[in-house]
Amino acid sequence: MEKQSKKIQKEILTLIKNELNENTALLGINFATSGGSPVASQFKDKITELKEMEIAAASSSLLFVSHNMLRGSLNQEISYNLIAGKEIMVVSIMSDDVSMIAYLDRELAELEGVDKIIRHLKTFTIKVTAIIETSNIIKDEIFVAIKRAIPNALVIAIITKEGLPIKIQATMPESTISAMISAVYNLSDILTGGMEFSIIAGENGSIIIHELDESRVLCVAVPEADESKLGTYIVKIKKIIENK
Repeated sequence: MEKQSKKIQKEILTLIKNELNENTALLGINFATSGGSPVASQFKDKITELKEMEIAAASSSLLFVSHNMLRGSLNQEISYNLIAGKEIMVVSIMSDDVSMIAYLDRELAELEGVDKIIRHLKTFTIKVTAIIETSNIIKDEIFVAIKRAIPNALVIAIITKEGLPIKIQATMPESTISAMISAVYNLSDILTGGMEFSIIAGENGSIIIHELDESRVLCVAVPEADESKLGTYIVKIKKIIENK
C-alpha cells in the first residue's frame, strides 16, 4: 500500500509541476487530506517559511473553519477561499477528503483574471481529488485510521498546535473543544518539557491527547477508565501515527 501511495503522490506531483509551468501566475500548490496530512507540494520559489506539513495543516484548518462558518451563517457549502495580500494571493479549495491551497502572484493573477484562475483551479482540484480518493491515501489517513481502530470513540479531533480545528467529530462546538485541547497540550508540554501524550481519566471515560507531528495534535475520547485498557488505546494510536 505504501508503494502505491508513493506512486500516486509522484503522479500528483507531476500534474502540479505541469500546472506551475503552464500558468505564470501560479507560485505554488499544496494538496493535503482534510485531516491535514500532506499529499504533494511544489513551489517555484521559496515564498513562505512554512514547511509542507505546516502548510497542509494550516490549509485544512482554514477550509474547515471557513466551511463551518459559511454553513452556520448562510447555510451554504464552501466553493473556495480567497485571501489577498499585497503581493500574493492564496486560493484554497476543498472536497470531503482533500484540501488544495495555491499561491498566486497577485499582479499576474489580476492581469490574467482571478475568476478564470479560480475556475481552472477548481477543475484541477476535482481531477487530483479523484486520483487521491481512489487510492489508499484516504484509507490510510490518520482520522479515518483512528475511526477504524477505535470505533467506540466518542470524540476524535485533530487541531493545530496553535489551537485551530482541522477536523473534528464531536457534539461540542469545534472552537470550544479546540481551545481546551490546545490548553491541555501546551500546559502539559510546559510541565514535561516535551509532551508525547496526556490522559484525562474519569470514572467512566477518558480523554487521550497525543502529539501527531510538529504541526498537529490528536484528541480521542473513549468510554473507558481502566488503566490497562487505556494502555491498549495508546498503543493503537502510536502504531497509527508511526505508520503515517
